[in-house]
Amino acid sequence: MSRGPDRTPRRVRRDRSDRLAPPLAVHRAGEGALLAEYPDTRAVLAAAAAVRELAPTTLLDLVPAERTLLLVGSVAQDLPVLDALLRDLPGAAAQEEASTEVTMDIVYDGEDLAAVAELLEISTQALITAHSAATWTAAFGGFAPGFAYLQPDAPTDRARPVGPPWEVPRRAEPRTEVPAGAVGLAARYCGIYPRSSPGGWQLIGRTDATVFDVDREPPALLTPGTRVRFAPQRPTARASARTAAVAQVERGAAAVPGRRGRRRAAAPTMSGQPALEVLAPGPLTLFQDTGRPGRAASGVSSSGAFDRGAMLRANLAVGNRAAAAVLEIVAGPLRLQARAATVIAVSGARAPLVLHRADADGADLELRPQDSHELPIALDPGDRLVLGPVTEGLRLVLAVRGGLRGVGTAGAVLGSLSYDTLSALGPAPLAAGDLLHVSPEKKLDAVPTPVRNEDAALLEDTTPAVLDVPVHAGPRDALLGAATLTQLLATTWTVRPDSDRVGVRLDGDPLTPPTASGALPSEPMMPGAIQVPPSGLPVVFGPDHPTTGGYPVIAVVTRAGLDALAQAATGTGLRFVPAPGGSS
Repeated sequence: MSRGPDRTPRRVRRDRSDRLAPPLAVHRAGEGALLAEYPDTRAVLAAAAAVRELAPTTLLDLVPAERTLLLVGSVAQDLPVLDALLRDLPGAAAQEEASTEVTMDIVYDGEDLAAVAELLEISTQALITAHSAATWTAAFGGFAPGFAYLQPDAPTDRARPVGPPWEVPRRAEPRTEVPAGAVGLAARYCGIYPRSSPGGWQLIGRTDATVFDVDREPPALLTPGTRVRFAPQRPTARASARTAAVAQVERGAAAVPGRRGRRRAAAPTMSGQPALEVLAPGPLTLFQDTGRPGRAASGVSSSGAFDRGAMLRANLAVGNRAAAAVLEIVAGPLRLQARAATVIAVSGARAPLVLHRADADGADLELRPQDSHELPIALDPGDRLVLGPVTEGLRLVLAVRGGLRGVGTAGAVLGSLSYDTLSALGPAPLAAGDLLHVSPEKKLDAVPTPVRNEDAALLEDTTPAVLDVPVHAGPRDALLGAATLTQLLATTWTVRPDSDRVGVRLDGDPLTPPTASGALPSEPMMPGAIQVPPSGLPVVFGPDHPTTGGYPVIAVVTRAGLDALAQAATGTGLRFVPAPGGSS
């Protein structure tokens, strides 16, 4: 029987006067983040453990990758503090996460097992022996929540097989579906698919371990620094049966609070009458809030509302706290019916609003797009609300007094109602018949009295011909060259139709970076990162971006710039401009 993860802390005492070697370089990465370079993964994990132990109050997220470490602060003023910390960093006194060990049962029956052995010029049995004899370390997360990129440790016991170099190319044609638990190889890494998904890794086996579970804390079984051993099992082993050891550890882990102050969010109990019923959801309507910050190291993106400013304004209009969950509606139209008395407000894109009163004595309300914006509107039971389609912008944000708390029996996942379109975390996109619940109206502000501009008609066309999007250069602008950055800023780009919450894809004259600036070792990513792929056509990562990527980031869009991009429909023209106080 295989052993599950040993989460007993193994404290490695160090003289706190011993300082870690400073990073090779530190780059600014947007408004409030730094990207630090290190010579290898071991140095990255040591720095991450040391920063995590110190737990600076200015740190919002800490994301290790192969040779880089991303520190995300809350404001630009945090950057000098974080930079000084990295350059004079005491070694961690207790490297708890780095000493975690997991032993996983594996059945070596993958579809690509023989082909991989042939690529490595060894027998199938030699591949199995080498893979199971190696100790693997989770270097970083990415691709999907719970997907860890495992690197083989250098052997310390000469009696053990050294093993092949593990340089295995991805499949020329990715599979449309890889089953959960599949174990694969690609490049220098080994990985375990946490759920069924497309994938191009070479499959050598399968395991029954649950590597990602939203009801466990931390939800990822393999966090950066975790050491992994694979225990071969007979091919006849029952694939769906977990080992008792793994199951026991997973139950225990679910009760452990997060090491950085995060705790499991209790599942909401949906009680009482729902406030709204969805009659027609439009093309895409999602729950969104401030998302899931602080979990990128496990492959979980922040997600959350794309246009944060619109979420804030809509919530303020109904007296909610700023971070209350809202609906994010792409393009519209959306039709809702009130099931209880409530108050709503709309922000973000502009759209006409029609309210059909259930009371025969009540007058219907029809508002032009410029009049419906951020206006608190009271609904009575039976009233029907029709919103959209949009006349300006792309994403409507609808707030409900009290704040949305879920749909039917589906509530928060990992502390957030946000639906992540890349990983499918959170309540699913709304469908006709869904019943929306709101939180009690306790300790809320009064609904403000709206102040309407007498010249509101002048606001009918506020969209500029070309949208200016502020950016901070870096972290890889030096690698891509000054000429490439100049070209990025000088070009007028057009939003492509395949843009979404994962990334805003742009058309224009392709950038021509130096030949040597292509793919990098995987690095942490963030919302607003402008990646330059081999095509030379930039992609701006949105809130549902993958947490790591291999293409260089030439600049990072500001938070205000992301709000503007959230409203950039297909065909919108935009220019990147240096942000005030930026380095570009």
